[in-house]
Amino acid sequence: MPENPFYIQLRDRLVKLIETGELPPASRLPGERRLAERFATTRVTLRQALTQLESEGRIHRRNRRGWFVSPRRVEYSPNHDQSFTQYVSAQGRQPHTEVLDVGCLPASAEAAQALGISCGQAILHVKRRRYIDGRAVLLERIWLRDDLLPGLAEGNFSTSLWQRLWDEYGLVLARKSLRLYPTALTGDEAETLGVHSGCAGLCVTRVTHDRGGRALEYDEDYWLHDAICLRVEVAMP
Repeated sequence: MPENPFYIQLRDRLVKLIETGELPPASRLPGERRLAERFATTRVTLRQALTQLESEGRIHRRNRRGWFVSPRRVEYSPNHDQSFTQYVSAQGRQPHTEVLDVGCLPASAEAAQALGISCGQAILHVKRRRYIDGRAVLLERIWLRDDLLPGLAEGNFSTSLWQRLWDEYGLVLARKSLRLYPTALTGDEAETLGVHSGCAGLCVTRVTHDRGGRALEYDEDYWLHDAICLRVEVAMP
């Protein structure tokens, strides 16, 4: 059996350092020059190994700060009605939400179709950046039927949105439809999350309905791919 390429062997050695705790979660890796010297290899080969580990979600780059070991992923269960703050906190992690923008914008084609409105109709748009243990991991773009929810734009968007809808409007989340697909983070997504353009990500789109069957919310969530693990429970017949 042919021997693995050297960059794969190097990848395996770095994985061992991570798994034994010599490189613990969230720690910064030594500089590329030091790593290349330690493993008696070229920086070109080292970068191949680092890129392989990045694609697996074991390490990540921070702009102008170097390579870091990725923390363990948080589990997200779409069939459980929990807010970001609730499920992150329940797993012993520290959530934080930063509201970047709130305002009325013409609905995108995707948002208009999901919400059953005319393309370009002005509705409430909220942009939020979410953190876990101080690391930006999620960019949210939320479109809301504020024409059905008067006064919504005046409230606090750093807390659970559906808790607000219950508290202020007596609305209950009844159904949500999700689509998930891998993507590359570019442009605004990459800049907002502080990663290089082309970094691997996961896009989750969500349409949420109330008990009256009205589609009130359309979300586009852009996750760092090494930050999240999806868990779905299915009841068997």
